[in-house]
Amino acid sequence: MPTLLEHFWNARHPPADPTYLSFQGKTVMVTGANSGLGFHSAVKYAQLGASRLILVVRSKEKGETAKASIISQTKSSVEITIMTVDLSTFASVTEFARQVDQQVDKLHIALLCAGVLEPTFKRGPEGYETACQINVLSTALMALLLLPKLRETGVQSDPTHLCILNSLATQEVDDKVVPTGQSLIQRINDPSKFDHISQYYLVKLAARYFVQGVANSSGESENVIINCCCPAVTRTNLFRNYGVLMRVMLYPYTLICGRTGEQGARTLVGATGLGWESHGKLWLNDELPPPAKFIATERSSQLCHDTFEDIKSILREKAGWS
Repeated sequence: MPTLLEHFWNARHPPADPTYLSFQGKTVMVTGANSGLGFHSAVKYAQLGASRLILVVRSKEKGETAKASIISQTKSSVEITIMTVDLSTFASVTEFARQVDQQVDKLHIALLCAGVLEPTFKRGPEGYETACQINVLSTALMALLLLPKLRETGVQSDPTHLCILNSLATQEVDDKVVPTGQSLIQRINDPSKFDHISQYYLVKLAARYFVQGVANSSGESENVIINCCCPAVTRTNLFRNYGVLMRVMLYPYTLICGRTGEQGARTLVGATGLGWESHGKLWLNDELPPPAKFIATERSSQLCHDTFEDIKSILREKAGWS
């Protein structure tokens, strides 16, 4: 686990603002765009010249509020479209993708950063633990359903980008929390073994394995750069589902060791401007660190393959993906 000193250092050494990037002529999609890192990333895309910005949110009302705020802050002429999705159900994600196919002519950037952190074990309507459903399975389904549009839009000289929010936690996973005798998805969905700290690490690990798996199966000929990124600790609403006492206790920590939402968004937006050197990798603190600790092991390589296959199997059976 990163030390307090490392978080303190990160907060005082934020990544570079990617003002060198231009998104002119491009259509950019951001999930979770009404608040936190998603909102701050959407602001940056507008500032950096995006022609069309698709705000993917859970409710139309929150989307309208975010749209008004982006226009007010940036004075941009960007065309802003609001689309809704409920990541707790596969049906909503599938319907969302159908609407994208019908309503979006081209898609150059898909930044998937909607997510949830839960202090206790909760099952969603599909039967999976909430964070697993939203951060892993539904996000994976959305990514797979958006890939055809991204491939269609991409050309060899100017590939499109699919980026999924992840975490430094995957670089710090202790092999002691990695399951034996269970698949990773089974372990995440086992209430008898739930611990909110290890759950966070394992959910992020499963999500990173998906990124690696889909990147490995998608080469340069398909013209889509697929990566993930970590903004480090940020002062956003990540702990919104925790109790008041816990949020009060965490406040000094995030205040001292957290980056602002704008600083965190620099990493997210920057990741969608990287080249093929980032394909399947994690963008963190303006670099692509090599896999470390457990994720660098042969056991992790096998678990990555198994988890990717497990996710695809679930999506075929439960969501009708093919």
